[in-house]
Amino acid sequence: MISAEATVLLIFILSFVLILSEKLHRSIAAWLGCILMLFTGHATGVFNLTGDNSLEHEMLTWIEFEVIGLLLGMMVFAGLLEICGFFEFVAIKASKMSKGDPWLLIVYLGTLTTLLSLVIDNVTAIIIIAPITLKICQKMEISAIPPLLAEAILSDTGGVASMVGDPPNIMIAAAANDQGGELANLFGFNGFLLHLGILTLFAWVATLGYMRWYYRDWIAKKPENIESLLEEDEWDSIEDLLLMKTTLFFLALTIVGFSLTEVLHLHIEIHAIALAGAGLALVFARPKEPSLWGDGLMRSVSEKIEWAALLFFAGLFMLVGAVANVGYLESLAIWIYDKFGSNQVMLAVAVVWFSAIASAIIDNIPFTAAMIPVIISIGEANPDVDIAPLFWALAMGAGFGGNATPIGSSANVMTVSISERGSQPITTKEWLRVGLPVMVITCFVASVFIILFHGFYSS
Repeated sequence: MISAEATVLLIFILSFVLILSEKLHRSIAAWLGCILMLFTGHATGVFNLTGDNSLEHEMLTWIEFEVIGLLLGMMVFAGLLEICGFFEFVAIKASKMSKGDPWLLIVYLGTLTTLLSLVIDNVTAIIIIAPITLKICQKMEISAIPPLLAEAILSDTGGVASMVGDPPNIMIAAAANDQGGELANLFGFNGFLLHLGILTLFAWVATLGYMRWYYRDWIAKKPENIESLLEEDEWDSIEDLLLMKTTLFFLALTIVGFSLTEVLHLHIEIHAIALAGAGLALVFARPKEPSLWGDGLMRSVSEKIEWAALLFFAGLFMLVGAVANVGYLESLAIWIYDKFGSNQVMLAVAVVWFSAIASAIIDNIPFTAAMIPVIISIGEANPDVDIAPLFWALAMGAGFGGNATPIGSSANVMTVSISERGSQPITTKEWLRVGLPVMVITCFVASVFIILFHGFYSS
């Protein structure tokens, strides 16, 4: 007879098969899995409950509400910017800069997304850039799939180099800070740039090179209506200049707040900053359109928030939380140590690849949350093991591995969700064709760096 723990794993696998198969909407598939987890928990008592928590309350604790809050806050900004015509403005400007060359469009937008991912998290970068990309491609009458995929993958890759660029990095930095001493100093904002910057540059160039080859046919086909597009005046697309300036001011203030929390050691979570900034933008918004006064603005913004994506994240966190609760992720980490722990260089390389593979299957945020305490436990159990390279390896694997599938990182999920606004949504099949080879290429680059410069990554 199948055990309760095995039942949890089976529900998890079936849920992800449904999510990736696209037979059901991913949000529905995730929540179906959560319902089955709830029934299984009540029927078998398989889950370990904290304190006096009920099973329902325990499952809610598995949701990373910090991520949900960050996404919601940035979606409000994106909604306001769309209402005032900002995305249309940038779309026309970027189209004119590229002069109708699809490859230049990918390079410009991909580079911009990467640079944004160095100062803000890659999910936020996608929320800002992806709607612009959709507008550009609609105007140029070309498929939006290649540039959207490029932005998501390059944001995942570029985000590896920054402490705030990828949510797993934020979690790793927080864990290192809790350990104190040299480890805390090593994993600061500058520490990430120093230790992962050059590696990320090599990985970024390799990623762009592969995409240039893969989309060679798409690049060769030039848009037919580019002449009329180049004649457009981007300023004519601004529908509410005051609203745009107000929103951009509070967005810039929010981004500065993200950076200052680390520099000034402020004990404020970035999701709180995002929600506060979005709230202030709504408070000070003065739309010129009468229909947007009062409740009208809130309704318009709410219509542009990707509620289905937020529900998917909540369900995804509960599914992964269930698997972690019964010990599967910890068992995986212990197995990795048992197999490779005798050689610290190979142990770090193994962490890269296993983190990448696991992050490709499940979102890299909950996987990182499960791996961090295991890495700390390895250091406590064997003081001879330097856990600093393992933390760097986890950052590499979680970041690069997230490229492989549309659910590998939060930025990917948001990109797919935004692509569904257009006529050609990104399919799982198309993502795997691009993302999986990129994951292998970038993880290979990471492995080479760890083998050659293991001492550099040590504390």
